[in-house]
Amino acid sequence: MVRTRGRAWEGLQESAVSQPMTANAKEAVAFLHRPEIGRWLLKTSGLPVASGRTTPPGWRTYKLCLYQDLVLDVARSLEHPQWLLYRLEEPDFEPVPFPSSDPEVQVVKALAVRSLYAVGAEAGQVTVMAASSHRAKVVRVEPDWPAQKADAYMQRAREWWRERMSKQPQELNKMGADPEFSLRRATGEMALASDFLKINGTVGCDTTRYREDLALHQHPVAELRPAPTEDPDELFLHIYEALRLAGKKIPHKDVEWLAGGMPFSGYPIGGHIHFGGMTPTFSLRRKLDAYLALPLVLIEDPGCIERRHRYGFLGDVREKSYGFEYRTLPSWLVHPVVARGVLHLAKLVMMSHAELKATPHLQLPLVKAYYRGDKETLEPYVKQIREELRELPGYALSRIHLEQYFDLLLRGETWLCDFDLRSAWNLL
Repeated sequence: MVRTRGRAWEGLQESAVSQPMTANAKEAVAFLHRPEIGRWLLKTSGLPVASGRTTPPGWRTYKLCLYQDLVLDVARSLEHPQWLLYRLEEPDFEPVPFPSSDPEVQVVKALAVRSLYAVGAEAGQVTVMAASSHRAKVVRVEPDWPAQKADAYMQRAREWWRERMSKQPQELNKMGADPEFSLRRATGEMALASDFLKINGTVGCDTTRYREDLALHQHPVAELRPAPTEDPDELFLHIYEALRLAGKKIPHKDVEWLAGGMPFSGYPIGGHIHFGGMTPTFSLRRKLDAYLALPLVLIEDPGCIERRHRYGFLGDVREKSYGFEYRTLPSWLVHPVVARGVLHLAKLVMMSHAELKATPHLQLPLVKAYYRGDKETLEPYVKQIREELRELPGYALSRIHLEQYFDLLLRGETWLCDFDLRSAWNLL
């Protein structure tokens, strides 16, 4: 095996348009040389982790060599007889063609990529075992590629990176958002958004299936879809206009609108932000985590911690034809100061990502604090990055809104997610 660092990584910055390739940080390599830390990071991030080294009967072992989202190689263990309860040696592996239409292989790939990100690495080998597309667990993550294939893998990674970077201008050209909110009747029960809204439109229903006890046409969560723009103030105005439109469609004063993380058990809501013209590299995702997701913890409600069991994990993105969607944040519609601050901060991070230095993903106490909602641990970190952000040339353009936002974050209060957000937005 060979570490994915050193000579193979020389000259990486020449292979990208404006986002350079990145190698494994020495801290991440050190984490993975202590298996208990690697397993802790995986579990903390909400990933299913295998409890032992032996693959149970009926399960298959996969080994995936990765560079970020790129699958360089997939191998799968050969089937053993069901009666063989204990394997006395490492199983034989066969190559798996990739890309693959096999649902199990697709799930294994997604789990491997998320695992690599969760442990703070950029490249390595992830071992996953699976019994079906619904049953898969991570066994381990190693910061190494097989030595005999490392040079070939590096060449493929460079070529993939050049091609991937060329698909976007790597300059932010638009921002969008689709923040969600829930509805509560005077009885305290959840009202279905689909009772008032259609699926499509500027104000509609999120169609995610959360619970099987709902009919196919029943959708509990409302979603705003404001027109995208490159100006965070204009996007904020579009959100305000969308909320006013929602008021016309849901005119009932006794039906409250709730934001935050999970106003109703089992129904998480989010504040996704869309970025046009950019590629969601691991580095860029980590900047969004470091400067957007971690600071927001200071005012989050307990429902946001519950949401992270399935949603809201660090680095959660969906790549799109126009760029990507960052999905980690809860619904920041709670208050207009929060909404405007998040949008301005998102723009600043995207415009200045190459200059930002914070690496909380390599500091175990900060990773733990994010997933546990530990505000006390995160407060000094937030003060530190606030000072860093103030030194950026682009900060002056958003100074008023960012100062209000960080003042609110550091006030020691929790956002009022249990109160009707229309009051904060002056819509009642």
